[in-house]
Amino acid sequence: ILTVEDSLVAQTMTAAFQRRGVDLRTGISGIERIERAGRDLALVFKQGDELATLEAEAVVMSTGWLGNLSGLNLAAAGVETDGRYVVSDQTGQTSAAHIYAAGDIDGRMMLVQSASHEARIVVENALLGGTDRHEYAIVPHGGFTHPEYASVGLTEEQARRDRDVVVAVVPYADMDRAVIDGRTEGFCKLVVDGETHRMLGAHVVGEQALEIVHVVAAGMAAGMWVEQLAELQIAYPTFTAILGLAARRIVAELGVMPLTPEWRTLGRAPGEWEQSQAQAE
Repeated sequence: ILTVEDSLVAQTMTAAFQRRGVDLRTGISGIERIERAGRDLALVFKQGDELATLEAEAVVMSTGWLGNLSGLNLAAAGVETDGRYVVSDQTGQTSAAHIYAAGDIDGRMMLVQSASHEARIVVENALLGGTDRHEYAIVPHGGFTHPEYASVGLTEEQARRDRDVVVAVVPYADMDRAVIDGRTEGFCKLVVDGETHRMLGAHVVGEQALEIVHVVAAGMAAGMWVEQLAELQIAYPTFTAILGLAARRIVAELGVMPLTPEWRTLGRAPGEWEQSQAQAE
């Protein structure tokens, strides 16, 4: 599940769902049909080379959607399409210079926040002759599941393909607010470029995950260094404070936090005034 997310997010969410008794079926290549089965519904689907059936009270189809281009004759207007989507650049302009596209019809992020942002850019560019571009690399997203999950930027796997990175993973149990509220399930992963110290991505599973990643998104958009995040005073006790823990662990590994040799020999993350349950015991 969650194949486009960071692998740790996918693994953690899979385990969380299974602990809650969710029957996960993966490797499904298509839905064959939905039939009546008494008072329930029978979902017939293809899993590998075999057909399988599940019965349920209701079936929710949330597998994406296709553009409704039929009847528009976009080819006559010189607009290039890719299957059921319109091809456009980051300014929203299509292959026909006077025609722009925004939102799910471009087949990219297909998120409300992206569609709204693209629409603003398209209107400004089309009417005012601007060249504003939509930044697809910094789009916070996630799911309002239990537990929540959220991401922004590159996954660890993507970041490691062409650069040296430093990664910190902080469990929610290391955060005071999570312990206070009894919400210790989850983690925060911060991915940083080892050379530039710029933040490349953040991935969170747990309470208020979607709120937390917005801080990293803002930092990424501003070109913030991880040192700056590490020194940011974050209100206490909050779930967002877990970002400070992750950032301070990374700057300690990078060796860029000004500490005396004596302090370094203590063998703990610098500035980590929030103690984990294990440390408290």
